[in-house]
Amino acid sequence: MEWRRGVDRPKRLPRVCWQVLKYMLLLAYLAVTTFPLIWLFYNSFKTMPEIMQSAFALPKSINLDNYTKIWMSGRFPRYYLNSILVSTVSVLGIAAFSTMAGYVFSRIRFRMREVLFYFFLAGMMIPVQVTLIPNFVMLRSLKLLDSYPAMILPYIAFGLPVSIYIMRTFFDEIPVELEEAARIDGCSRPGIFWWVMLPLARPAVATIVIYNFFTVWNELIFALTFINNPKYRTIPLGLMDFVGQFEVNLSYIFAALVSAMLPLLIVYFFAQRQIISGLTAGAVKG
Repeated sequence: MEWRRGVDRPKRLPRVCWQVLKYMLLLAYLAVTTFPLIWLFYNSFKTMPEIMQSAFALPKSINLDNYTKIWMSGRFPRYYLNSILVSTVSVLGIAAFSTMAGYVFSRIRFRMREVLFYFFLAGMMIPVQVTLIPNFVMLRSLKLLDSYPAMILPYIAFGLPVSIYIMRTFFDEIPVELEEAARIDGCSRPGIFWWVMLPLARPAVATIVIYNFFTVWNELIFALTFINNPKYRTIPLGLMDFVGQFEVNLSYIFAALVSAMLPLLIVYFFAQRQIISGLTAGAVKG
C-alpha cells in the first residue's frame, strides 16, 4: 500500500498544478474584464481636476455632484426615457415577429420554406454601414426622419435574422408529440403556438429579448444618422452633449455611462442562466 501511494502521488501532482493554473488564468481574465467597469465606476465620483491629476487613483471622497448635474439639469433624463421607449418597443417587435416566424419555419411545411429562411439569415451577413444611405433615403421619402420610427423600424429589421434563427432552432428541439396531443384535445394551430410552444420556448425568448435589448440600448450609428432633433436622441447620441469643441467633461461622461450601464448589468445578472440555456438550445441533439 505504501508503494502504491508513492506511485499515485506524482500522478496527482500534475493534475493539481493544472487546476491551480486554470484558476489563476480565470482570475486574471476576471481582473482584466472587470477592471474597466470598476475604474469607470469610481471615476464617476471624481471631479474633473482629480481625473486629470490621476485617472487611476481612488477618489478622495464620494462626490455625487456629477450625478446630480446630469440628472437635474440638461437633457439626460429625456435621453434616458427615449432609450427605454425605443429599446422596449423594438425588442417587443423583434420578439413578436421572430417567435411567430421561428414557429412557422420549424413546424409548417410550404414551398420555398428553406429558401425564405436562408433569405432571412442572409441579413446577418449585411453590414449595417452599407444600409445607411438606402435607409436614410427611404425614411426621408416616408417623412420619418427625426422620429421614433426612424430608429425602431431599422432596429426591428436588423434584429430579426439572428432572432428567427434562435427561435427556429429551439422549436426544432421540442417534440412534435406535444403538438399532436394538443391537437387531439381540440387545440387549434394558434392555440398550440400560444399555449404549448411559447411557454416551452421561454429560454429562447428571454435570450432574444436580452440580446436585442443590449444591442438597441447601445446602438449609435442609426441614431446619429437619422436623428437631428434633440427631442428624440437616445443615451449613446446624448453623450455627445458632454463633448465640447475645446474640452471634454469626463466626470459627467463617466457618471452618464454608469447610469446607462447599471440597468444592463442588473438585467444580465438575473437572466444569465436563461441566456445560456437559450443560446445552447439545439447545440447537442440526441
